[in-house]
Amino acid sequence: MRTTLITAAAALMIATPAFADDWDFILINSSGKSIKAIEVSPAGGATWQPNKVDPDMKRDATVKAGGRMTVHFDKAGSQCRYDIKATFTDDTSATWSSINVCDNSYITVKYNAAGAPTFTAN
Repeated sequence: MRTTLITAAAALMIATPAFADDWDFILINSSGKSIKAIEVSPAGGATWQPNKVDPDMKRDATVKAGGRMTVHFDKAGSQCRYDIKATFTDDTSATWSSINVCDNSYITVKYNAAGAPTFTAN
């Protein structure tokens, strides 16, 4: 009987999915280009998830240079550092790495003087 209970408890622990929190931040586009898609991944990973856009919002999802948008995604547990990938309307893309989304509500994506992706966060 005890072995059955232990086996059942172990099976429940294995079958329990990892819980994710709904999370969001404001992305400010200072890249100089219009963004057509945003994806988010835990820092250093390649598990990109698209911005969760409300289908009832019947508007263009493009974020013009100087514009802003709310990015919604599933945050995995205590993970705070995320990479952000933008796909631009000219079909090029850029990635901003290791941004702390737990401590910052506003993320400004841009390029430095050398043309490398950089960001500010507050």
